[in-house]
Amino acid sequence: MDDSLLGALRYFLADAKQRNAALMSSGYQGSAYLYKDGDVRLVVKEAAGGFFLGWFHRLMLRREARAYALLKDVDGVPHSPGFIDNRYLVLEFVDARSLKEGRYDLQDRQAFYKKLHKVISDFHAAGVAHGDLKRKDNVLVDQHEQPYVIDFGIAVMRDGNWVDRIMFPLVVRFDFNAWVKVKYDRDFAAISAEDQRWYQPSVIEHILRILRRFWRTITFRQVRKRRGKRRASGSR
Repeated sequence: MDDSLLGALRYFLADAKQRNAALMSSGYQGSAYLYKDGDVRLVVKEAAGGFFLGWFHRLMLRREARAYALLKDVDGVPHSPGFIDNRYLVLEFVDARSLKEGRYDLQDRQAFYKKLHKVISDFHAAGVAHGDLKRKDNVLVDQHEQPYVIDFGIAVMRDGNWVDRIMFPLVVRFDFNAWVKVKYDRDFAAISAEDQRWYQPSVIEHILRILRRFWRTITFRQVRKRRGKRRASGSR
C-alpha cells in the first residue's frame, strides 16, 4: 500500500462521523466500512470487542490478513492492499450480491458453479482452505455471473501452525462438500455422478449436522422461520 493511500485511510478511520456514515455491516466480531475516493472503493474491516474478545478478534483478523496475502494472485477472491496498524484489514470492494440472494436468478447455473469450483481449487493450491462456504453469504455473484469468495476469517493455511497443518486436508474436504451442498441446495439425491466424487462428508460433519438439527429443534428455529414467512407473505 502506498503512503498516500495509507494516509487517506488513516484520516478516514480517525473521522468518526465519516466512518460511521460509511458503515456497511456490524456484528459481535467487528465492523466493515466502505471507503470511497473517486474510482477507488475499498472495504475496511475492524475487529470489535473489549480487552479479551478484542484481542481474540484482532488475532483472527490478522490470520485473515495473512490468508488474503497468500491469495493475492487468485482470481475470484478480493485482493487486499494490506493490514493497517494491526487493527484494520483493507480489501478490494466487489460490486456483487450474495449467492443467497442471487442463486435463483443465475442464467447459467452449470457455468457459474464450474467457475466457483475453480476459484475454490485455486485458493487451495495457494495454501488456503476456507472452512465456511456452506454460508451462501460468503459467495458473491457479480453482474456477469462471476463468483467471488469472501470472509476468510476461519480459514486454515497449509503452512500455518501445527493445528492448521493437521486441519488443512480436512477443511479442503469441507470446502468441496459445501460446494456440492450449495450447488444442489442440499438435494443430495440430485447430485450427478460427476459431482458425487466431490461430496465426501466426514464424521465431524455428520456430528455437526446432528447437533445443528438438535439446536434448531430446541430453539424452535424452523417454527419461527415458517411464522416469519407467513407474516411476510401476509404483509404483501
